[in-house]
Amino acid sequence: MPKQIQVHPKFERQLAVLERQGTTRSIAAQRARRIIEALTQGDSPASAGLLKKKTDRRVKNCLKFDLGAGFRLICIIERKIIYVLFVGDHDSSDNWLDNYSKKKPHKTELEMNIYSVDNQCAQISGTPAPMEDVFENPGFSQVTQKELRRVFKGLVG
Repeated sequence: MPKQIQVHPKFERQLAVLERQGTTRSIAAQRARRIIEALTQGDSPASAGLLKKKTDRRVKNCLKFDLGAGFRLICIIERKIIYVLFVGDHDSSDNWLDNYSKKKPHKTELEMNIYSVDNQCAQISGTPAPMEDVFENPGFSQVTQKELRRVFKGLVG
């Protein structure tokens, strides 16, 4: 699980430009913001948004999110830190990946915006909670065999 999200200042400007440029671009910008928000709330990258199935080998540890309509969000994950670096259409993101091929674009002297990740809801402890504790809710009534068979009738013959 990542502990920190660092957003490049150029990314913020790119996102602002996308938001001002029309419907499909503003929708892509909104999706990018939702992905970043989900990451800061402790979601894994796979559950935060639609990751591209093939990893990009031009930039090491690269995460590419599909924002729809040909737009991409490019991040790098390293040492429990996710660096949010680029957002744009398919061609510009491809050019960006070519420009930073075999380089470390997240190693920059520019000051990045740093967000801490809220791991409270996403943190998994080493010992699972006992099952009895899950069902001790006073509003939870006992489920009968008849109800279970009706709900799961496709599984029970």
